[in-house]
Amino acid sequence: MQNLHILLVEDDASAALDVEMLLDELGIKLSCKKENAADALNYIYSEQPDLIIMDIELQSDKSGLDVAKEIVHLRIPIIFTTSHEDKALFEASKSVNSFGYLVKPFNKISLQSTLEQAFSKLCPADELVDSSLGAALQDKVLVKHVNILYPVSFDEILYIQGEGNYCSIHTQARKYLLKISLRKILESMPSNQFAPVHKSFIVHLGKVESVDIGSGKLTVGKEVVPLGRNFKNSFLERFNILK
Repeated sequence: MQNLHILLVEDDASAALDVEMLLDELGIKLSCKKENAADALNYIYSEQPDLIIMDIELQSDKSGLDVAKEIVHLRIPIIFTTSHEDKALFEASKSVNSFGYLVKPFNKISLQSTLEQAFSKLCPADELVDSSLGAALQDKVLVKHVNILYPVSFDEILYIQGEGNYCSIHTQARKYLLKISLRKILESMPSNQFAPVHKSFIVHLGKVESVDIGSGKLTVGKEVVPLGRNFKNSFLERFNILK
């Protein structure tokens, strides 16, 4: 969950701070905060967040429910928050990709439970489809993200990060969240292109730009990933090293 790109839309500064602090306690970094519908819509269309936590009753020209209706075609999961227990609003939220409904003030456990439920729906168990589907996909995997299958070329992938039973595939353009273990995903990657470099990381060998042996770090694209001590020798053996 730590890798989710989360947008918070909340016009109450105190409530926004509460959510941000709860997320921080859960080890989740909030990607962006917006206070009104117009700014939220601009950000959503520009950045395509993975998940939105939004006050359903924004005090602006459009409510949170209006925003959700406008972006329903994007199929971005939304967790609504509200200060009132309103059955009509709750029922209305069900038609606009609502993955949760939290009544303020809510605590860390309530937020964590709702986030986990949303994440399990966001990343179902069959996220990754093996590349053996046919000759046309020999250089790609099909990745399922929010019920849409995307062909992702092996050459697009910079690295893959694992966290328990979940993984995130990082490309230069975007990130895909998957419910699959790192060990399982490694079995689907061509061994001549990908190698484990840490218990939580697999890198595309062709995307490695530098290796800092002293500090145990790799530069992959513009990102820095760790090189684990137990993986260093087998990783370095993949290269012809000139001294």
